[in-house]
Amino acid sequence: MQKFVPRFVLTVLSASAMFASNAFADGKPNTPPIGWSFALGAGGLYAPDYEGSDDYEARGLPYIRVQYADWLSLSVPEGLKLSLLTADGFRAGVLAGYRFDRDASDNIALAGWGDIDGTAELGAFAEYKIDAIRLAVDLRQGLSDNTGLQATASARYETRVAGARVSIGPQLTWVDDQYSQTYFGITPTQAAASTLGYAPYESNGGVKSFGLGASAMIPLDNEWSLTAIASVNQLTADAADSPIVAVQGSETQFTVGLFAGYRF
Repeated sequence: MQKFVPRFVLTVLSASAMFASNAFADGKPNTPPIGWSFALGAGGLYAPDYEGSDDYEARGLPYIRVQYADWLSLSVPEGLKLSLLTADGFRAGVLAGYRFDRDASDNIALAGWGDIDGTAELGAFAEYKIDAIRLAVDLRQGLSDNTGLQATASARYETRVAGARVSIGPQLTWVDDQYSQTYFGITPTQAAASTLGYAPYESNGGVKSFGLGASAMIPLDNEWSLTAIASVNQLTADAADSPIVAVQGSETQFTVGLFAGYRF
């Protein structure tokens, strides 16, 4: 799986295509789904080959989602989410997922560094819906050494445009010191092994990125639909100053995708 989808692209999907699936599960914005819902499909993404890269690749991605009412969901990008508290548009609970690895062979900028292994992650989430606006916070802690904590806050506006169900809004991601150093820092060992002559670099935690995401779900009939997604994110602070971004990559990260899904 790690050869097809970089870890940060899954974050994009969680905030766009998966958001659209939740927001319009029954065809009406802000109406909680009823009973079991199953969706299966596939699509493609065009995105950087690692977070911070300026090299883009097209990749395939399966789409799988299982949901029960408004309190249980399971999907490839988001993992498992279990709501423990629901009241008047508010929902909060726990989550479990998987953070995919980063392969050093994917880009010369990472050559000699060694791979970052994938890891299970645990966390919590909360969201509040009022009219056409959804506010959400998602926290995910990697369980293996040094993979760290990531927290994403987002706001989305939901509406219909010419029959398509559209969501759009900003998001901001914060990471701790461990996360930032693992994915953007350069240890003395990595610097010595690098083929590009990197110097050691310490990357501290803080706001990692901010950006804008949008999705459009287009129903084809009662079962089939197309979902288009697009996002732009701007890396900031120590993440943006990392040599793999500032020298070999780009602070600005774009992602576009198109998926077809069949709902059971």
